[in-house]
Amino acid sequence: MFILAIGCKKETTLSPLKSGTPEAATFTEGIGGVLIINNFSAAGSQKQNEFGYAEDWIELFNTTGNSLKLESGKWFLTDNADSNPDKYELPELIIEPYGKLIIWCDDLNTVANDIHANFKLSSSGEKIGLFYLADNSFLPIDVCSYCSIKK
Repeated sequence: MFILAIGCKKETTLSPLKSGTPEAATFTEGIGGVLIINNFSAAGSQKQNEFGYAEDWIELFNTTGNSLKLESGKWFLTDNADSNPDKYELPELIIEPYGKLIIWCDDLNTVANDIHANFKLSSSGEKIGLFYLADNSFLPIDVCSYCSIKK
């Protein structure tokens, strides 16, 4: 039997400021917990991607009542938060109010109907993270460590 131990730390938060249009907000440093890693599956996923495969995934959650625009070249996801914060650059996208977004961690490194990162999650554990690039520094927005414990 395996037990999965998880610990998440909201390292830095960003808050949205309304842009010129009401459809989307952009980000500046501030208060919040606006965008978080809400859930993930590192093994045994029941969800299937558009190619019909049950793969690892990370779910991002917009905790606000505003649509959030993630700018290209600013947002990164990784399975190695300590030494490689910019492992996968998220494409430009909008996450609807209280919306969830699945990023498939299946090593496909493509955007088809869904977003597919260039890494897989280890079932034995690692440190996943969501980072924002500001002033040539990667700000950790949400970092989750997990490990499996054999029982």
